[in-house]
Amino acid sequence: MVWVWMAAGLLFVLLLLLGSRVNIRLAFTHQDKNDEISVEVRALLGLVRFHYEVPTLRFKGLRAGLEVKSEQVNAGAGRLIADRKETINADKIKQMFEDVRILLTHCFDFNEWLSRMLRHVHCTKLNWKTSVGIGDAPETAFLVGTLWGVKSSLLGFVCRYIRLETQPQLQVTPVFNQMMFLTEGDCTIRIRIWHLLSGGVQLLMRVRKTEGGLQAWRRVLMPTS
Repeated sequence: MVWVWMAAGLLFVLLLLLGSRVNIRLAFTHQDKNDEISVEVRALLGLVRFHYEVPTLRFKGLRAGLEVKSEQVNAGAGRLIADRKETINADKIKQMFEDVRILLTHCFDFNEWLSRMLRHVHCTKLNWKTSVGIGDAPETAFLVGTLWGVKSSLLGFVCRYIRLETQPQLQVTPVFNQMMFLTEGDCTIRIRIWHLLSGGVQLLMRVRKTEGGLQAWRRVLMPTS
């Protein structure tokens, strides 16, 4: 009888963990030459917490590319796990596009899989505020209208694929007779672990349906050099 209760208890805990959510919070800020991006991930009822931060984004020219400094922090323990600095130039961007092309080619109907996965994603917070001015009042007003159009289009795209459970807070503020561009956003999404695991299994099955799919994904995602 004891073993039965232990098995039932373990099953209950397993179901509880599988039914728990992974919460992801994305925040970004851009003002003048200062950029900051942070991603916080919480899973397994808060037992697993990670914080990714990009405190430095510096454009060094068309040839040199974009310098990116990132940090990964264990939010639960409050310690730095890893930090890295890399430069994204034209060659790396071309390689990224080629890698994505290979992955998509070696996956059966990837778009359908992605669409199904996004249906399980819930957005619980979406704030995006922008203050802009280019020194001339009519041109600033035109730019504000353009930004409103861009934000509305992006919001429509998000609502098409992701379940929105909050009232989006979108704002574009004109700053007349002054040069300024300040934008900051804060977004929180969540998905259940069970949907992530089942989605991973379905993706693996789709990759296996294509000839050489597993080998191609392994070469891209786990390069030997």
